[in-house]
Amino acid sequence: MYIPTRRLVQIAGWGGLIVATTGFYLQNKIVDNVRSGSYYKDALKKLRSHPGAVHYLGEPIKDKRFKLSDSQNNYSDAASAKFCVPVSGQKERGYYYFWAEKIDDTWCIVRAELELKSKPDERLVIVKQSSRKMMFVGTSREKFFYHNTLLCLVKSLQDKNITVDLRNDSYVCGQLTSVDGYMNISMSKAVYCDSQENEYYFDNLFVQARNIRYVHIPETISILGNIKNEFKKGNEKDPNKEDKPVKSRKAKKALQQHMKIVASLEN
Repeated sequence: MYIPTRRLVQIAGWGGLIVATTGFYLQNKIVDNVRSGSYYKDALKKLRSHPGAVHYLGEPIKDKRFKLSDSQNNYSDAASAKFCVPVSGQKERGYYYFWAEKIDDTWCIVRAELELKSKPDERLVIVKQSSRKMMFVGTSREKFFYHNTLLCLVKSLQDKNITVDLRNDSYVCGQLTSVDGYMNISMSKAVYCDSQENEYYFDNLFVQARNIRYVHIPETISILGNIKNEFKKGNEKDPNKEDKPVKSRKAKKALQQHMKIVASLEN
């Protein structure tokens, strides 16, 4: 049966429109489900009650729809979640980053930071990451960096005083609050010293990975010991839960290879 080309183009056009509309509807449905979730509401409640956020953004603080296409900053699974939510107030706009983790079947906000549009290289800490032992929270790409680079060593220095050299010949000293899978660092009680040796004090300071040249490891730290202890945190099992396969064969193989290298260096 012969079908005119013009008719085929019309069919293809309607088919594409239906697919696009369905995709848009499903995407909005997922975003709405996340925004109605308990951890999302809890994260926004902490932002709106934080004096610093209210001061910089102004009231009322409103959240906007986040982009699911940004898989680096917006994702969730059965045990953890991370989102970057556009927020705005009467004074300023910005992005609200928060991390959530499921602990004993209850979602908890383990870390939250506010980035202002006027100051993209700085972040205000809304929720300080807990110093308790916890699994590394991040995307699959971040977890790969954590298990296959010395990022795990920097993560093990959390709550310790460190020195970070920056690419503009300045440096920062302070307490390491948190580090993500891309080596973005948050510090508290920090002292920034520029190339002219002028010192500036900050209660909280955010350093982007692209600005970092070196992270100094304190002499009192056992490098191999810290790496092994850091990996043990993520491998600890909950006695109240059944064992479930959470790692792929490729991830397990990479972790085994990493531990073999650590063991060989120790010998």
